[in-house]
Amino acid sequence: MRLSTDPQPLHVSSADIAEHVSLDLAIEAARTAALAVAEGAVTTRRSQLFFEGGWMRVMSAEVSSLGVFGYKEFHLAGDRLVRYAVHVFDTASGRPLGIVDAARITALRTAATAAVAVRHLLRDRSSVRLGVVGTGSEALTGVQALSRVVSLDEIRATSRSAVNREQFADAVHAETGHVVAVSDSVEKVLADVDVVYVATNSGGRVVLTHDDVARVGLVASIGSTLPVQRELEGAVLANADRVVLDTYDVLEESGDAIEAIGAGWDTSGATLLGTALGAPTPAAGERVVYKSIGSPEQDLVLAARIVQHAAAAGFGRRIDPLSAVKENL
Repeated sequence: MRLSTDPQPLHVSSADIAEHVSLDLAIEAARTAALAVAEGAVTTRRSQLFFEGGWMRVMSAEVSSLGVFGYKEFHLAGDRLVRYAVHVFDTASGRPLGIVDAARITALRTAATAAVAVRHLLRDRSSVRLGVVGTGSEALTGVQALSRVVSLDEIRATSRSAVNREQFADAVHAETGHVVAVSDSVEKVLADVDVVYVATNSGGRVVLTHDDVARVGLVASIGSTLPVQRELEGAVLANADRVVLDTYDVLEESGDAIEAIGAGWDTSGATLLGTALGAPTPAAGERVVYKSIGSPEQDLVLAARIVQHAAAAGFGRRIDPLSAVKENL
């Protein structure tokens, strides 16, 4: 074994990301990741480990068009806290490029990818009335990202917690300048909106039924990322004129999709986001659902872009390489 002589990789913290990384950069990275999938330039793998008192998930990817590979690791253990990090490597040399704290990356890539989808699926519309279901941090980042790609004429929001609704409205106003009308009624929030952004953590409870969204042209749902989680009634997917997915893993990992498939949903018409970006936009009157659960290449592309930006802009911290180079004796 010999010590690595690789250049020092960068460590980028969540505080660094909050200060230096814009939603515009994240949206650019999300579009790049989606198109790379459509071009066949992405290989991914997921692994999950469950143990008493916790779990660990590893989401790995290689993006040949960008010359990088890496993985996001996140886990929950005895202290009941979840920790995340993305490790980025150069494909040609194998050297580590950086380690990026992923708590902020996860919210950014989810919102940015949804913004890419919504912008495309709205056709040529430049302004929309937005309904938001869920008022947590994922919903806030989602509204911020949407405000970068479309003009939000009106925003309404609902969730189970009156306190969270008011805090969400204050945060959206502080971050974007938009006023949010909050309500405890899903029906009031969704009446006559053009888009509904659904970002909930409801566990196994369905949040929106087909009847709730029957008159909404575009539903963007980012929750229900595991089989045991729910957000949309399966009929929302089954009865849509068009379904766009961030990854085909949705069909096996989202409780919403699993229910829809069990009820007879024909998934052959579901389209990946990157493919949809190269296809005609939906016709007027089509009911469209964008469903995401997150995918490893989204994390990797954004993390690689952040490392590149950090190196150019001078933020983050250089650290010693964490691995030695193996020698065959």
